[in-house]
Amino acid sequence: MTDYFRNQLRGYDKVLAALKAFSNDICKNCIGLPGAQTKVLKGLKKLKIDLEASEVSEEEKKGIISQIEHFSKMAESLEISDETTCQKTAGNCKIGPACIVLEGAWALTKQITKPEPT
Repeated sequence: MTDYFRNQLRGYDKVLAALKAFSNDICKNCIGLPGAQTKVLKGLKKLKIDLEASEVSEEEKKGIISQIEHFSKMAESLEISDETTCQKTAGNCKIGPACIVLEGAWALTKQITKPEPT
């Protein structure tokens, strides 16, 4: 069961890295960034609730919770412009039709599933 939570955090690590890159220099004015940030924060909150309700040992829970809290701080600190205009619509998009913020970043976390019971 511990593997599930650790694998989830590995997924969030990648998503947060992508969102940080977008918020720093690619799509800061993207309308999808605030929504992606909110989804990450809600997902981390749910992961913490699930972890607290699980049968994982208290020692392991402490380590995982500290990682969850670290990722939550990272997500909250994303620099997102107050002005929210989509760069794709404005004709300034550097990514093109497959905008990962709007279509892909959150989908990455859905690739991690709960382990099958043995």
